[in-house]
Amino acid sequence: MKLTNTQLDYIDRFLEQHQLDFLDFKLELKDHLATATEDIMEQNKLSFEEAFLMASQLWRKELQVKKYWLISNERLFPSFVIQKIKYKVAFHYALVLLAALIFSFFFTFSKSNENILLFKYSVGFCGIFYFLLRRIMNNKSVKTSFRFHFDYFHFPVLLVFFYFIIFQISFTYAYFIGFLVLANFPFSAYYFVKHQQFIKKYKLI
Repeated sequence: MKLTNTQLDYIDRFLEQHQLDFLDFKLELKDHLATATEDIMEQNKLSFEEAFLMASQLWRKELQVKKYWLISNERLFPSFVIQKIKYKVAFHYALVLLAALIFSFFFTFSKSNENILLFKYSVGFCGIFYFLLRRIMNNKSVKTSFRFHFDYFHFPVLLVFFYFIIFQISFTYAYFIGFLVLANFPFSAYYFVKHQQFIKKYKLI
């Protein structure tokens, strides 16, 4: 028994009420709920409202909203979302910090005018290119988990515009901030591409 568009819209609103605004995850969970509701309606000869209530109870734990310190202290997320992204966030955060520390350490022993100049131009390029990608991203109102990951580690990139000031204050700190920008750039590019692919796949342009 296929659900009507009105019934599917009802599921949409239900998920939004549970703070599920990442469209890629919302579509995934919407599909699970719709399939479960259809099965219950067909097997138990129940109305949509009764069947959906039973189906949503199966996902009650996953839809509980709460804060998770590693992801954000400012907003709530369903447990379903937290489980989906917390390990990606931890991996992202740890790898960027580790790479910045390692490169900063080795760079202090191999400084030369050429290396410093290459480093400064690389940081500047990544920072400027990041803001171009961010400008493109902000032109679309679609929220996805990819967009969240893209925005998540943006603070070091923002510091690129203060880089030359910081560079005069503390060489070690400037190197670390610069390497944070460089280490994070592949993640930013990857999540930007994944977000754009999702928009194109679902014709959301």
